[in-house]
Amino acid sequence: MIIESSVSSLLSVLLSFVGVSSVAEGSAIYVPSLGHRFVVTLSCVDIVGIGLWTFMFVFAVWAYSSFSEVPISRRKYTALSVSAFTIFFFANVSRMFVEIFYVANVGASYVSYLAHWQAFEEQVGMGIMLTTFAVSLLVFHFFLGKPGISLPIILKKRVKSPSD
Repeated sequence: MIIESSVSSLLSVLLSFVGVSSVAEGSAIYVPSLGHRFVVTLSCVDIVGIGLWTFMFVFAVWAYSSFSEVPISRRKYTALSVSAFTIFFFANVSRMFVEIFYVANVGASYVSYLAHWQAFEEQVGMGIMLTTFAVSLLVFHFFLGKPGISLPIILKKRVKSPSD
């Protein structure tokens, strides 16, 4: 409940920055222009999903470092896991922000969008999480990888030698 209240307060502040009037009421966000309360929930499914994205990211980093022969210690993997979990947690918060922002901008016709809310929520969530995953891998590649390695060895273009 404390985390959900903090997230709803953060979302209310972010919505205010982009011009959507909102009030945080515990774990809910009230948007006066819609006359609707959005309940912020952080369920077990959300935590498992964030953990799964974190696992996939660390696995991709492990595969990259194995193919590129970039050694990474267990301590660095642990730090990478904690930071990836935090990044994906805030990506999940940004998903909630985008959903509320979109519905608030649709205005009075939001009822028709809420009828298809499940599909809308899944599409927005997957898009934001995949984007976060890709950007995180690019950041890892550019800042933590070996400077001479551009792609994993198995993906490099074969260079023809003069004897070929």
